[in-house]
Amino acid sequence: MNIQINLADLGIFILFILLTVLITYVIFILKNLNETMKVIKTTVSKNQKNIDEILNQAPSITANIDSISSDLSTNVKAVQSTIGHIITTTEMATASLSNTQEYFSNILGFVQIISKIKEFINKPFLHKKKRVK
Repeated sequence: MNIQINLADLGIFILFILLTVLITYVIFILKNLNETMKVIKTTVSKNQKNIDEILNQAPSITANIDSISSDLSTNVKAVQSTIGHIITTTEMATASLSNTQEYFSNILGFVQIISKIKEFINKPFLHKKKRVK
């Protein structure tokens, strides 16, 4: 018994097997998808009241978010303005302290000069007083 198989028949047979495997795989995927959809449907039907409640509250939640965003924007602008004033005041205080430091430096220099003059004047008198004793 001699059986001849030509390549075209072998290719068709392999394609038939592959197609059968693919169809089986798609059937399993569709079955799992159907079971998943049933679970989703059950969950949605059990929680329909909560879902409706959330959907009814969504507009007020959105309005609250808009209000909060608006308030926050106003507060941020106020804080920026306040920070600007603080920076300006700090710069003015720094300039004032710088000027005050110059005045104190000048006064300290003047006091040191007077102290040196006093020491210079008192040195001869101190030496004379020591001799008298």
